[in-house]
Amino acid sequence: MRVLSFLFLLTVLMAGCAQSKAPVVPPPSAAPPAAAPPRSPAREEPPPPRVLSSPTGREEEERLKQQAAARIESTERMVRQINAKKLAKDQEELFSTIRSFLFKAKEAIALKDFPRAFALADKARILAEDLLTTVR
Repeated sequence: MRVLSFLFLLTVLMAGCAQSKAPVVPPPSAAPPAAAPPRSPAREEPPPPRVLSSPTGREEEERLKQQAAARIESTERMVRQINAKKLAKDQEELFSTIRSFLFKAKEAIALKDFPRAFALADKARILAEDLLTTVR
């Protein structure tokens, strides 16, 4: 029952982890336009890519970065203890979700989105602990 509740929670959480994609710029055409319209001075640059979490201070960012890295590391140690070949179907899905959360947490660290990285790493750790207790 606990696994089912985690799967439900996981489904709800994954639906909220969508990433915004950058707009696709069409390639330049071979023929130059006849007359380019004058640039208006009021035209603004496109906004930078959105970070999904709220801004934090430097110290808070560093703390979250360290905690996220520690959670990722400890969760990866737990995952290495699990023999994926001996898992039941629902456990395989949970195992796959854990790995997905770890991958996304590492991506978030690379994007310097430390609050998101910490949240994803924490979710992966909780699920890995649960899976590890059911496998043993």
